[in-house]
Amino acid sequence: MSLDSSQLERFADDLYEAYSTGSPIPPLTDETEFSVEEAYDIQSRFVDRIGDGDPAIAAHKLGLVSEAKQEQLGIQEPIFGYVTEETVLDEPVIPTDEIISPRIEAEIGLLLDEDIAAPASTTDVLRATAAVVPVIEILESRFQGWTIPSAQDVIADNTSAGRIFVGETLTDVTDVDMPTESVLVSVNGAVETTGTGADIMGHPARAVSWLANRLEQRDDRLQAGELVMTGGITAAIDIEPGDVYNVTFGNIGSIDLRAE
Repeated sequence: MSLDSSQLERFADDLYEAYSTGSPIPPLTDETEFSVEEAYDIQSRFVDRIGDGDPAIAAHKLGLVSEAKQEQLGIQEPIFGYVTEETVLDEPVIPTDEIISPRIEAEIGLLLDEDIAAPASTTDVLRATAAVVPVIEILESRFQGWTIPSAQDVIADNTSAGRIFVGETLTDVTDVDMPTESVLVSVNGAVETTGTGADIMGHPARAVSWLANRLEQRDDRLQAGELVMTGGITAAIDIEPGDVYNVTFGNIGSIDLRAE
């Protein structure tokens, strides 16, 4: 059964209420099933509410970029969402009291200096990329206890977007072998998790080419000046107030964040 406009609006209202109050809700699919495209329709309405109807988009973000995660949630492709300007951290401090059950993961970010139109290839993405940057994403689920029974729930919830912090180091894309780019995440000086760029669909730029082609179906596109977050390289780590997190990449820089 398809969702009508009033149901799409109500689900978006529910997600925004959870976002704005910090009070999580049950998964939307507990009430009714809906399609992937309907999930993106809910997401769009939710993001509009975050920006009071005219959201300033800071980045596109990818999720479920590994086959294991896709199989876990029963979907055969990655998913995507948006980072709004108000969720970009200006200081290296995680405001845990403003975020529902935050989790941290490391990502490779691509800064574009050209539009990427569909059909797009990995080569097209590399040609359009001005620089590679380290990014930390602070994930946040609007669902109670991080209960995520379906990919549709994750999509509707704007792929669990919470906050991001972008590193200051800009590395020319020609100086980075993205599949072999390594990352190490430490908590209070102890290594918690590691990964490489190859964990992102074999090559982070391949994930971005998929995104460029998928966005065309939603009447959207990747544009010059945008940041694209290529998806979590590492497993997400629960954030606790007082902890210090260090993300160190092999070549593109490092970031230190403190949770308060």
